[in-house]
Amino acid sequence: MHVDLMTKTEFASHMGVSRFAVSKWIERGTLSDAALEGTGRKARIRVPVAIDEIRRNRDIGQSLGNGIATRTSQGSRDLAAAATPPTPKSAEPNEDRRDEPNTAPDVPAPVPLVDSVEAQLKRARLEEQLRRNRLQAADEAKLQGELLSAKDARTQMARIAGTMLQIFEGALPDFASKVAEKFDVPQRDVLHLMRDHFRTVRSEAARKEQARAEATPIEAKARLGEVD
Repeated sequence: MHVDLMTKTEFASHMGVSRFAVSKWIERGTLSDAALEGTGRKARIRVPVAIDEIRRNRDIGQSLGNGIATRTSQGSRDLAAAATPPTPKSAEPNEDRRDEPNTAPDVPAPVPLVDSVEAQLKRARLEEQLRRNRLQAADEAKLQGELLSAKDARTQMARIAGTMLQIFEGALPDFASKVAEKFDVPQRDVLHLMRDHFRTVRSEAARKEQARAEATPIEAKARLGEVD
């Protein structure tokens, strides 16, 4: 069997894929009529033409995922190596063995799975494009107000909490006035009592929050940017 011409099954094994994948290449036009000899089930693959067409026509992301880019990048060298017959061993002195016919099948050499420079460049370009897509998506989300950094979020929450405390504390004189009017007691005494109790509540809340923060695992604090 000549190495430049293979059945679909032999070509699939040579490329490290399934026979179904080879059929799909033909259906999708990845392999053109120029890469085929014959038609239908008996069609054979012209190996040099097929490898060149696969290298040119296959999707970069898919070919990197299943390793085809690595194998097709070796196309010319692999075919040359496979077409070169192995060096025969020295004849044995035994006359009977010397006269025996060579019945060993002509099996194509396996394609080395070497990570070629071409495959590395394609993979690097794909990774760079994916990174650019992620950055563009993040920038767009920021412009639309859908993305906020953790630091900015903490700053906003602290500002809201401080504003709410100021509003509540500023309303204490009104509360005291209403209580004093209701129970006929001095408004000043009521306000003094409310402010003392308010400071006690704030101190207790701050103590509990500090204890909760100290109990937070260091990994969680690092993610929140609370530690270096």
